[in-house]
Amino acid sequence: MLKVENLSISFQTDEGMITPVQNVSFAVQAGRTLGIVGESGSGKSVSTKALMKLLPGNSRVSDEARMTYTDKAGREVRIDQLRPKGRDIRRLRGGEIGMIFQEPMASFSPVYTIGNQMIEAIRLHQKVTKKEARAQAIAMLDKVGISNPVGRVDQYPHEMSGGMRQRAMIALALAARPALLIADEPTTALDVTIQAQVLELMADLQRDLGMGMIFITHDLGVIAQVAQDVAVMYLGTIVESGPTADVIRNPRHPYTQGLLKAIPSLDALHDRLSPVPGDIPSPNERPTGCPFHTRCSQRLQGLCDQQLPPTVPLGPNRSVACWLETPEHRTGAEVDAQQQIKQQEPAQ
Repeated sequence: MLKVENLSISFQTDEGMITPVQNVSFAVQAGRTLGIVGESGSGKSVSTKALMKLLPGNSRVSDEARMTYTDKAGREVRIDQLRPKGRDIRRLRGGEIGMIFQEPMASFSPVYTIGNQMIEAIRLHQKVTKKEARAQAIAMLDKVGISNPVGRVDQYPHEMSGGMRQRAMIALALAARPALLIADEPTTALDVTIQAQVLELMADLQRDLGMGMIFITHDLGVIAQVAQDVAVMYLGTIVESGPTADVIRNPRHPYTQGLLKAIPSLDALHDRLSPVPGDIPSPNERPTGCPFHTRCSQRLQGLCDQQLPPTVPLGPNRSVACWLETPEHRTGAEVDAQQQIKQQEPAQ
């Protein structure tokens, strides 16, 4: 239902032009969830805001980018060719593509009630009366598990707790029944109990409404619960992608391996965590070669720090951007491993 190809995004700043997203490509299938995972500053949110034409005025999307969306009627829409304030993109926002933003308190208007904002969204995309839209808003609030939805619909955002505002934000995003939902770190500010409830709620709603979903997070543990496909982003590029189960069972990129090692385990509560060493570089100080080589313990000197790695296919819908996975270097690594095993074997 959605295909993004060669997406690069630049921003004009006081320090010059920076490019936080470079040549990103991914696809979302109807009824499935694509998880986009990576540290803060990886370009996850910026990439998806480009789909909604919500980037600021100092931004520029590359001419080579293609963003193709198939709407509910089966028509292909080139999002990259739409005007940011045109009628066509306004039809897509909310009606076709819904978005749950990171911080619901900043996403809701503080001077209007939750119900007013939901009714406006519903009437923009459906030909219903205000009374019918209010009934739909109350039903959606009830569907996302908010108690006493008839009373809550007339409350302001500040009158709700954080978990309740998050549920209201989900209800607002789903009010017009979009075909594709973008969830931008919807559980980051929630405690573990509420987080589990919200994840279960979103899975149930996706199944009931048949939506496709893009789920953005920095937690691979959450991705393992909600997404069938995953794209791992680092410094504006996708370094590994594929079916979630395959990527988690057999991570091939050193960055993906580092993210998995950093997840706490109940089986090793007394062990120290193994964070990915170093910090993610600033987009205006992007290193040459592989963007991850400055933090990679497996880097190949003279190669990883000089040349950008190719994207290597590993199977159906599975790929990795790493020099270690190219045929010549993978073969060399396997030979070295076999030699080490032979050296460790006792003499016969």
